[in-house]
Amino acid sequence: MAREDTIAQILTLQGTLMRTSMRHHSRTMAGENLTPAQFHLLVFLHSRPGTPTAEAADAMGVKPNIASGVIQRLVERGWVAREPSAHDGRVRLLSLTPSGVQTVDNAVDAAEKDFIDHVSVLSDEQVEQLRGILDTLVAALAADADGHRFQ
Repeated sequence: MAREDTIAQILTLQGTLMRTSMRHHSRTMAGENLTPAQFHLLVFLHSRPGTPTAEAADAMGVKPNIASGVIQRLVERGWVAREPSAHDGRVRLLSLTPSGVQTVDNAVDAAEKDFIDHVSVLSDEQVEQLRGILDTLVAALAADADGHRFQ
């Protein structure tokens, strides 16, 4: 039972860490007057330029008509460009503008700085342990994403 109790405590700590992290990200988004959906889309497009609108909507977990409003506001702010597909003129491809790239880069830099500040309370040994634990978890998640259950 000790393992189950420890895992329950880890779940509680993970939830606290996630909520705290979201508050930090919310401050960044508020500073740019971004909604969470807009921020999520900007980050998604940062790594996937030329994404069709329907795929962006799917990544956001919303219907295309909802995504269109989010996209339109980002286009109006000059952060997202919408171009017709060379293969199908009905399809619009989304990419970040240079200003959009800079906005995401600034947000990522702020998040990384926050993380480094928070991790600085750990000893060198704890940092190394955390790295090893995260390596194991990331490998397990990658295996699970490839269709293999981690045991």
